[in-house]
Amino acid sequence: MRKNLLASVSVVALGCSAVMPAQAAPPMPMTWTGFYVGANAGYAWGRSDPTLIHSASGPPFFMTGTTQDPPGLSPRGFIGGGQLGYNWQTGQFVFGAEIDFSGLNAKADASVSPFFVGKGANTFIWSSRYDWLFTARLRSGVAVAPNWLLYVTGGLAVTRVHDSVTCTAPTSGCADSFPNPSTSTWSGTSTLTGGTVGGGIETMFAPNWSARLEYLYAKFKDTTPPNTVSPFAATPIPPFFNFSHNLNVVRFAINYKFGP
Repeated sequence: MRKNLLASVSVVALGCSAVMPAQAAPPMPMTWTGFYVGANAGYAWGRSDPTLIHSASGPPFFMTGTTQDPPGLSPRGFIGGGQLGYNWQTGQFVFGAEIDFSGLNAKADASVSPFFVGKGANTFIWSSRYDWLFTARLRSGVAVAPNWLLYVTGGLAVTRVHDSVTCTAPTSGCADSFPNPSTSTWSGTSTLTGGTVGGGIETMFAPNWSARLEYLYAKFKDTTPPNTVSPFAATPIPPFFNFSHNLNVVRFAINYKFGP
């Protein structure tokens, strides 16, 4: 009888263990480590201010008798593109590197009429346009919570700009050296290399997915449009303005991280 009782208890125990659900494995700890790829979109604005070129003897001969300084230019517009990078986390600290490429539609123009003293309806038009932006940056941040990251970033920035100056003189020429009606344009497209710094906040809102808000400031070297040719000048006319260049970018991005 004792053997039958023990056998019955064993059968019941085995049956209970068969119907009990297996204990779930503990969730993987959240980590920022890994490769990621994503897309971004936002707003860009900056400066492309023209300044008069001066030499030891003063302004160029055809710039005598100006009425005022050139106006400032503030290109602004949409920016959007993609990025890829890698993060490595140790404790609360996260280090990484990222490259991105974005199309830009940031442009501005301004005019002054008359720009020369005593030249009637003569008009000068300045314009500047940014076409795209590439950056290659290092990142360093602190995970203030398992799924929240505050970071700073900095590195290389490359952009392409198109700058131009056009003088339109319907009556008496652009300057004393141009006595006849004329239109002259100094125009150039340049690929500029500079530096960028910034920072942002990023959150993991789902496994392998994160979203962030980021600000970047990029500074580039000045540009000078090339010489222009005029039928009223025996030789090409040298440029008489430099353009400064910098950009501010605020953008939202979504990333997908590969791996656990």
